[in-house]
Amino acid sequence: MTETGRKLEAASTATAAPARKGRNRGPVSGPEPQSWRSGSAPPQTAGPAGLGLYVHVPFCVHKCPYCDFVSGPVETAPRRLHLKALEQEIRNSPWRTSRVRTVFFGGGTPSELQPSELERLVQALRDAFRIAPEAEWTIECNPGTLPEPKLGQLRRLGFNRVSLGVQSFQDRHLQTLGRIHDAGQALDCYRRLRRVGFDNLNLDLIFAVPGQTLQDWWADLLQALDLEPEHLSLYNLTVEDGTEFGRLKRAGQLRETGEPLAAEMFELAMTWTEAAGFEQYEISNFARPGRRCRHNLIYWRSEEYLGFGLSAASFVGGARWSNTHHLDLYARGAQEGNVPRQSEERLAPRAALGESLMLALRTSDGVRPDELARRHGLQLPPGWVQEFEFFTDQGFLQRQGGLYQLTRPGRLVADSIAGAFLD
Repeated sequence: MTETGRKLEAASTATAAPARKGRNRGPVSGPEPQSWRSGSAPPQTAGPAGLGLYVHVPFCVHKCPYCDFVSGPVETAPRRLHLKALEQEIRNSPWRTSRVRTVFFGGGTPSELQPSELERLVQALRDAFRIAPEAEWTIECNPGTLPEPKLGQLRRLGFNRVSLGVQSFQDRHLQTLGRIHDAGQALDCYRRLRRVGFDNLNLDLIFAVPGQTLQDWWADLLQALDLEPEHLSLYNLTVEDGTEFGRLKRAGQLRETGEPLAAEMFELAMTWTEAAGFEQYEISNFARPGRRCRHNLIYWRSEEYLGFGLSAASFVGGARWSNTHHLDLYARGAQEGNVPRQSEERLAPRAALGESLMLALRTSDGVRPDELARRHGLQLPPGWVQEFEFFTDQGFLQRQGGLYQLTRPGRLVADSIAGAFLD
């Protein structure tokens, strides 16, 4: 891989929540899978630190051409079936009564739900779990799905953080991305969220959109910074096989952004967010002091979380699994108290150590290799010391005592660095 290719690879990574930014492929409904496994009886308790809860809402007004999550427009009957099953899965969870410190509604478009539908799900969570009074409650919203009455409803239900899927402040790029809102609606929605009292807002933006110039991206960044949000998530557009963009690419009908330009866009984002007082606390995520997304930190620190809904992922007691992608199987399993799993695994200690290192390196907190190895009950793997020394000598890592952190050049090649340890 060329150096430019490595920069683009690092810039394009967006491994936030496994259930949200992870690649949850599959139809909302459709042919029954040829094989699936029902999980064996799981442990009934989570760790003392408390869980993160993720609720997947697969409904969208329109399926965006770049999206490969389990989501899309759903007719009334399947929608009701899924919401009923989702509530049953929450209330029947083997981990009910566990302590919870974060809740995240993702999708799809959770803000597309009616207030009464949201209220039932929120109440189910409150009934089933011991949610800390200071818990972070995040909901992903699209500007085109938030009429004025719904904003106050979100506040009354207890949501204290909104992640707004703006993606761009330029209409032609929004049209390319298949968004249902325009730039004016995005700005109006942001200001209305402020007026009803939300003081913790994230803006999602995408760069390397087909046809986007460096000047276009600069304008998007300046507009976002001018709004003074508490958090920014900046993702490089990646074209996945199972999407409409993937089909267009195979047909030679999609003009992708070149690797050098995408890397330059990422560098521009790092420069301007730092100048505006943001901390790049993870490769694609930038926050004002004290405003990191506490839910996503659970993923990056390899801590425990539960996912509810079609395709949602969980990680508890060292086991990781994701729910079935098939609606009928999901609904039947939720009613019976045993949702089928699309996949499940328990990583061997060495593999778990490598994954924890990869996730920790992506954050500004960095990693202490000796402590991480002890946490997994292992000795530091042979060769790791040399790898850390090599990347430090190359200027990609900086060392403070036993702590290693990515430098700014290192952030551009983060995946290549992590891959050296995984290999």
